[in-house]
Amino acid sequence: MTWPPAPTSGRSPMPPDDNDATSADTAGGSGSPDPDRTATTPLTPTVGKVAGRAAVPTVAGRAPTAPCRPTPGGSGRATVRAAGPAPEGRPGGRTQGKRANRKGKARKRWGRSILLASVAMIVMLAGGGLIAGTYFYDSVPEPADFSENENTFVYSSDGEQIAKLGGENRQIVAMPTLSDEVKAALIAGEDKNFFHHSGIDLWGIARAAWNNLTGGETQGASTITQQYARNAAKDLEVSYARKLREAVMARRLEEEHSKDEILGFYVNTVWFGRGSSGVGAAAKAYFGKPADKLTVEEAAVLGAVLKQPEPNEADGSKGFDPHFNPDAARIRWNYVLDNLVEMGRIDAQARAAMVYPDKALRKYSAKSGETGVQGTGTGFVIQKYVDREMTAWGITDWRNKGYRITTTINAKAQKALEAQLFRTFEWKQSCTGKGDQKQCTNDVEDAIDVKGTKINGYPKNVIAAGVAIDPKTGRVLAYYGGADGTGIDYAGKINEGTIWEDGGHPPASSFKVYTLAAAIDAGISLKSTWDPTPITATGKNRNCDKYKLCPYEVENAGRDPGKLKCKRKCTLKDVTRMSLNVPFFKIAKKIGPDKVVKMAHAAGVNTMWALSDGKARDLSDPATDISRASFDYQVGFGQYPITVLDHASGMATFANHGIYYKPHFVIKVEKKDEKTGKYKLVPQAGEVFQAERRIRAEVADEVTGVLKTMPGYYYHPLLGRQAAAKTGTWESKTKENAHSNVWTVGYTPQIASAIWVGNVKNASDPIYRPAKLGGGNITSVGLPADIWQGFMNAAHTGMKLLPEPLANGTGGKLGESEGVGDGVDPPKKDDDEDCDDDEKKCKKKPAPGGSPVPSPPPGGGPGPIVLPTPLQSLLGG
Repeated sequence: MTWPPAPTSGRSPMPPDDNDATSADTAGGSGSPDPDRTATTPLTPTVGKVAGRAAVPTVAGRAPTAPCRPTPGGSGRATVRAAGPAPEGRPGGRTQGKRANRKGKARKRWGRSILLASVAMIVMLAGGGLIAGTYFYDSVPEPADFSENENTFVYSSDGEQIAKLGGENRQIVAMPTLSDEVKAALIAGEDKNFFHHSGIDLWGIARAAWNNLTGGETQGASTITQQYARNAAKDLEVSYARKLREAVMARRLEEEHSKDEILGFYVNTVWFGRGSSGVGAAAKAYFGKPADKLTVEEAAVLGAVLKQPEPNEADGSKGFDPHFNPDAARIRWNYVLDNLVEMGRIDAQARAAMVYPDKALRKYSAKSGETGVQGTGTGFVIQKYVDREMTAWGITDWRNKGYRITTTINAKAQKALEAQLFRTFEWKQSCTGKGDQKQCTNDVEDAIDVKGTKINGYPKNVIAAGVAIDPKTGRVLAYYGGADGTGIDYAGKINEGTIWEDGGHPPASSFKVYTLAAAIDAGISLKSTWDPTPITATGKNRNCDKYKLCPYEVENAGRDPGKLKCKRKCTLKDVTRMSLNVPFFKIAKKIGPDKVVKMAHAAGVNTMWALSDGKARDLSDPATDISRASFDYQVGFGQYPITVLDHASGMATFANHGIYYKPHFVIKVEKKDEKTGKYKLVPQAGEVFQAERRIRAEVADEVTGVLKTMPGYYYHPLLGRQAAAKTGTWESKTKENAHSNVWTVGYTPQIASAIWVGNVKNASDPIYRPAKLGGGNITSVGLPADIWQGFMNAAHTGMKLLPEPLANGTGGKLGESEGVGDGVDPPKKDDDEDCDDDEKKCKKKPAPGGSPVPSPPPGGGPGPIVLPTPLQSLLGG
């Protein structure tokens, strides 16, 4: 069997009667065959032509279907009765037999043709100027001529789709990727003579003109080429003038493009229902597979749907989606297959063996055509960071351009993070005043939790954010700044680039990591000693009126130096472990607060907010003022806000021995090749690794050597692996002895992360534990440490990361220990006393033999004689 076969009829069909039950079936017999195409036009593109594609934005963001399509079970060619009165016979009502009948019928057909041709001629003469103008000056928009909307897909680094973006649901399909049988099945119900006509349905034009002149119902009869021409021109008016215009444009399309190109224009723009524009989206909506994997039976389902994809509420018709109208859909499917046989594309034996693919059909979903973020907490990744990187590469309007973007987000790590802290909020608006005096505020009405999260059950004003980074690449593995990517991003900056730029949280003692590094870098040893006694300082402080100079107290939150084991002479290592504020204030004063700020920036903190004016300071800009006017000595213990993202980046640099990688969110960007349908890398778009030695390795490792003792000290060690960590607690400004911002940050050699917990609305307001957990303040070793520990354990396991050792540091051999601190030797009251760091219990030192010296019995008499054990005797005890 040759392809294409000869047309099914040597002449054009008569225009159908509006009242005929099969009159809607006009596309299948549209126009007479083009003799130039009948024997030569192949189904695949001609040599030198590229299979085109189209994405036609029309009303409601989608391409409309043709106004009229065949009814189920029709033959593809309608027959109609003659217009006018019934024919008369010879006098007496007798006819002249078969011969007379044949002559009479021929005369009637000729009369109908004369009538319709006359109407068409009148219309054409009347619209001659229109036709001429249309032909010489109108052009049909091609895909390159208008904004081509196609979904952009965003994936995690491990291959999970996290977003389908774009104004409409469309994925362009290159025609060479579809088999000839599938192509034919898609159009067999709409225009079975597509490969044999020249793009124009003259009878359809005449019929539209006749109905327009006589007041009858307007009809379609457009070929596929005409349908595309109309859709591309966004012309929805149903009239003979439109028919003439679209016919001329269709003719030009046929002259300038191959049939395969025109077919590509059409099937990539037509509406299939289920939220699908074009066959690419339809294949996934109906069968959950790409279009190039469709079988002929499945393609016939889509071809059947085209007549009316969705129910019509106005006339009550159900359409041909198998979900809404299964019986009619199956009848229509059989009609499409019968047309395939008539077209010569499949033989009768193959047709008889075909089975309706109801088992392959996906369950109907009203959301199947929806676009947006499929993940939960990755909205900010896409809306902010992916957009920023794409724009930097000169790729704009990328959401509608058919890109495939692979992000750095690891699906397992992202899920592990969200499993700890995911929470959504319901808001209510409260207003006071009227007219110009009306003021409204948004308040949290309720918090909606997910079972099993660490934040589940906490008061409704509590929110958490977190970021995780690969220290060896700078890839952001997980990011959570809020549930849906809208509103406030609690992990990054908001209103970026404006005078209202915000998003930072006071890091409190977690910032001491940078102060410690700055001290070591300045030559101060971990063995240097410091006096933690509270002091009175003078400077700008948040408690001063309008942030002016005033005296203020610098204290150690919750610590009484008089009860410390080290008294007034504590090593830098100990004050870090005990998180004493006073020594870190003194260190910032000694080396200069700018040195602390520079170290924080070297690690990865790019933005800090000054409290003098509340504005952000770009630390990456050498011209930025980082003097005491912006950051005073309180920077030593973390008074100035930073973002969760920056803090995680800083931890990553320490985890990587002082080598910095810029945090980024996009690994690669791909664009679909129009000819092959395969994705190809977009040049100069994607990650570029650039390692920067920001901190001396010995300094970073010395810091790690201190921080690796912290997880166990805070009762939050990781399972089977070493980790470094630091916590921080910032007090509420609105309530005394209450907390408003709490942190836990830390790292392994493979993942660095930062967790923040605070108030969802007012950053300075207190946050409390639920009554079921005993109430009271949320502390840094409470909820944020729980989240950090749970996430880090799950992420390392999910990503199958083997334990790696952390650096030990020198333990204080680096730098000077004498004469740099202000430690004071305490008076020796009792050389036999040994106090724990908890400042709660003291006990007598053991006797030289190792046994404790017993207390004398009451009354002051001599105590019992203690004899050495055999082991003590052997050891010389």
